[in-house]
Amino acid sequence: MNQDFDLYRPSEEHEMLRAWIRSLAEAKIAPYAAEVDEQSRFPAEALKALVAADLHAVHVPESYGGSGADALATVIVIEEVARVCASSSLIPAVNKL
Repeated sequence: MNQDFDLYRPSEEHEMLRAWIRSLAEAKIAPYAAEVDEQSRFPAEALKALVAADLHAVHVPESYGGSGADALATVIVIEEVARVCASSSLIPAVNKL
C-alpha cells in the first residue's frame, strides 16, 4: 500500500524558516552555549540574536509585538535553537506563557 503523505510535509516557507533559524542559531547562539551552561547564566547573546531576527516571540500576534507565526513555525524555531543550546530555546518557548 503506497500512501502519499505530502499533506503532512512542511511548506516551503516552513523549510526556508528552518534553514534560516538553523544558520542563525549555529552562528549567533552555538558559540556561547557551553559558557551559558557552565556559568549558569542567562543567554543574553541568544536573546539579542532572536530579537534582531524578530524570532523571540514567534507565536505572539504582530499587534502585540510578536511575529504572528503559526504553531509549526514556532516549533521549528524552538527546535532549531534547542539543537545548539537548550537553555536558549526557552526564550521563544516561554514567551508564549
